[in-house]
Amino acid sequence: MLRESDAYADPTLAERNFFRPMTHPEAGTHRYPSHPWRYSQTLLRWDRPAPRTGEDNEYVYKELLGYSEEAYRRFAEMGHVGMDLLAT
Repeated sequence: MLRESDAYADPTLAERNFFRPMTHPEAGTHRYPSHPWRYSQTLLRWDRPAPRTGEDNEYVYKELLGYSEEAYRRFAEMGHVGMDLLAT
């Protein structure tokens, strides 16, 4: 039976630099799996940890959905956007 620790100790994965350190603002620095494949002419990005809850709200609302700064500010005032989880 394979365990997670077996993958981190695997010499083939180590040779391919499969696990790479990534620092997350809340989780700290850990080794995370990178892309399981490689392309000869395509760069696969590995430069950002997973976003925190709500971290990309402003980008999504303004850039992707096209809301104005004023509309986004109203959403925030009404509690529709933010980075704090609400207790349920």
